[in-house]
Amino acid sequence: MDSKNAKLQRYLYRASVLVLLAGLLSAGLVYYHAADGGNHGLGYQVVDGVAYAAGESKAYVRDMEMYGGTSGRLIAAFNQWLGSLWHGKRLAYVLAIGAALISYACFWFARELELFATDEPEV
Repeated sequence: MDSKNAKLQRYLYRASVLVLLAGLLSAGLVYYHAADGGNHGLGYQVVDGVAYAAGESKAYVRDMEMYGGTSGRLIAAFNQWLGSLWHGKRLAYVLAIGAALISYACFWFARELELFATDEPEV
């Protein structure tokens, strides 16, 4: 392998390790400092002095189905779930999985550089 590819391969291996360590460390810190998951509803409706999450009331679900159909209700539920991934302990899981995937991609690319270099005919 020529020195240019070898240098790039070393950088990618180091980047892989650094991304994994930084991602897992930050995920651990977020997990440690995150509050236990509460109700992160779309909003709250106050009825007779009691606050209800908007996504849980039957009236909200009925209105969503009336205006947007079943697909509108499902899209709203998916959007609420997706938004919940960016808060609390779920964010720590997202960070850990994202760091592992990026680290694996760097490692895989570095490994492919090595395999690609060994398949080239010497001139």
